[in-house]
Amino acid sequence: MKTKLFLLLVVMTVFSATAFAKIGVLDFQKVLKESAGGKDVYSKLQSKADEYDKKLTGMGETIKKMQQEYAAKESVYDDAAKDKKRSDIQKQIRDFNQSKEDYGKELKRLEMRYLKGIQDDVLKICESMGKELDLEVILEVNNSGVLYMSPKIDITDNVIQRYNNVFKQKK
Repeated sequence: MKTKLFLLLVVMTVFSATAFAKIGVLDFQKVLKESAGGKDVYSKLQSKADEYDKKLTGMGETIKKMQQEYAAKESVYDDAAKDKKRSDIQKQIRDFNQSKEDYGKELKRLEMRYLKGIQDDVLKICESMGKELDLEVILEVNNSGVLYMSPKIDITDNVIQRYNNVFKQKK
């Protein structure tokens, strides 16, 4: 009887020891905001967005001038000239809207391409840290449904430091 009880206690101890996994948690948004690579990506995207905004502003001003000119001279235009001016304005508006859509898509493509590079580097860093710290799981805090985490398991700052080193080496 004593041996059965002892065996049961040993089995319960083994199962309870393995029931708790060593977990690390990463805040990828924080990596993007605070790392040198994330700041570089944001800067590149902001620069491109500013360039596109400048182009769109110029197109918008051209449309506005055309509309003002048309409104001022509408009474002196004959029907054919009115139709041509309205058609020109509509074409400019379509071009503006198409450019706006194209610029938005291009910014999204650039963002995805830049983020893919950061994600790949961070994934490699997490793999090596997981092995180094003997972690069984590393969760991304924003996508995993983590409702609470102890600061002890947050590896984000360490990942940022390592990623900054990787980013400097790539430059």
